[in-house]
Amino acid sequence: MSLFQSKKPIPGVLTSKTTKASIFSGRHWKNLTMIKAVLVDLDDTLLINADKVFVPEYLRLIDAFIEERWQYPQISNVLRQYIQAAAGLRDPRQSISDLAESVIAAATGRSSDEIRTTFADFYAHVYPQLQDCIEKVPLAPRLIDALQRREYAVVIATNPLYPAEAIRQRLAWAGLPDDLTQYALVTHSENMHFTKPDPAYYAEIIARVGVEPDEALMIGDNIDNDIEPAAKLGLYTYLICPTPAVPSPQPASYTGTLDDFFARVTRQDWPSDFAHRIPGPQAIEPQLRGNMGALAGLLTNVAPQHWLQHPDPDEWSIMEIVCHLLQSETTVQLPRLQRILAEDNPFLSPPRQPPGPGEVPSCYEDGYQAADRFIQCRQETIQWLAQLQPQDWHRPARHSIFGPTTLLEMAHFTAQHDRLHLNQLCQTLGRCQEK
Repeated sequence: MSLFQSKKPIPGVLTSKTTKASIFSGRHWKNLTMIKAVLVDLDDTLLINADKVFVPEYLRLIDAFIEERWQYPQISNVLRQYIQAAAGLRDPRQSISDLAESVIAAATGRSSDEIRTTFADFYAHVYPQLQDCIEKVPLAPRLIDALQRREYAVVIATNPLYPAEAIRQRLAWAGLPDDLTQYALVTHSENMHFTKPDPAYYAEIIARVGVEPDEALMIGDNIDNDIEPAAKLGLYTYLICPTPAVPSPQPASYTGTLDDFFARVTRQDWPSDFAHRIPGPQAIEPQLRGNMGALAGLLTNVAPQHWLQHPDPDEWSIMEIVCHLLQSETTVQLPRLQRILAEDNPFLSPPRQPPGPGEVPSCYEDGYQAADRFIQCRQETIQWLAQLQPQDWHRPARHSIFGPTTLLEMAHFTAQHDRLHLNQLCQTLGRCQEK
């Protein structure tokens, strides 16, 4: 049975208005720094939220509320199990909120409907008491406004352990717009499939927003959660700290206060401050996992009538996009990597010209089954990549378009191919929903 389900569209999920993906122009990584998306952590970056104050009070309130409602003591212990499970390797089709429900249901015996209703009541009526535990950062609203006025895709990249309503309230407490649709994306448990510090969390974000890793900047206060995993994926990073360090601690591109960063972005050429980074082998696996999560998130918003629609007659339908991803994975992407490993400097011919709209061969009658099959094949690709030796990533090949290349570069192209078609799917879905 498919884990994908058609659900009501979630606020903050990718829409057709987001930034368009780009393909590498040429056979080498780009040398020009071009930042299109700015990811900003929330807690202790855009608002002051001391864990030693907020978290104990949150756990006290949720324990008291659940014990009164369900006569179940210490639900906080179950929530700790959920947080631990969220940080592990899981099925990329399962959202964080679905994981939370399954852990809570297993511990308490409550149904999904009971869990959703009860926790919705808590976040609506009890959670607001926690506003007293946080402090505003006066500059935060001005920074977000400045970035949006300069037409950057602004992402609120907070650890998605809480539901959308909890994040909405914290945005309001920070004096920021609390309409989640005002941002390119706001990450929360209902629309994400990975948590910090998994680099796949950042891969899912860039796939949803429609940018490449070297077109995004992550700003946050925590090296372990915000800086290291984002840098591993290839994003530029800015560590928020009271006293700038010179040189900046690795892997942060820069350090400084929020005021320092605000002063930086008021300059027209500020992206050129960030030195270009060539992504390494460590960026591949989380990109491939994150792309699967992004696909899962998009497909939860696909209504039955959307699958075969062609709102743009010159574009594929959603079904055709998913079938193309599946067919490409099994006939082009993995076989190409396997050939580079097996042969000495092979010549790689370009794949056949993709068929036009209405001409993509049908792979499954049900789109969710096609997506499930793609994810199964993608997991096989990831398992194959895991057995590579460090020197294998540098095995050479000759590409008919890009010229001399390597297994590593072709693996990056596989991840980028995903994002190109995820963006296409997003655009098509947005137009379907507008009809």
